Amino acid sequence: MQTQKGFTLIELMIVVAIIGILAAVALPAYQNYTMRARYTEVTSVADGYKTAVAMCISSLNSRTGCSAGTNDIPGSVTTPYVTSVGVTDGVILVTPSGAGSIPAAATYSLTPVIANGATTWTVGGGCLTSSPTLCKPAGS
Repeated sequence: MQTQKGFTLIELMIVVAIIGILAAVALPAYQNYTMRARYTEVTSVADGYKTAVAMCISSLNSRTGCSAGTNDIPGSVTTPYVTSVGVTDGVILVTPSGAGSIPAAATYSLTPVIANGATTWTVGGGCLTSSPTLCKPAGS
């Protein structure tokens, strides 16, 4: 009597079905992860301007006059994921390039709020109703 060893066709089909289900779940999660990682570049570009604007506000005691290219605030920069950075009277506007699945409409803005001699920031934009995964985490 000879016994054959190996997998049956049913067993192989079950394994293929399981792999297909895992791929269907993992692929969208991976795409959201990569989009958030790319959007991090948009927010990190804004951080450099945030420091420069805070120093300008501290020296002038006002947001007025704190614009790109003046008072040690750099001019606009571009990166693979950032089209432009604008600063007008302390308000920072970073426009994504639309590359890497980041919608160009996901403009990120930082508005300085001066209270009791301290500068805090109000964050706007970045959250899209069609893609809530672009929302930044609270407190950042």
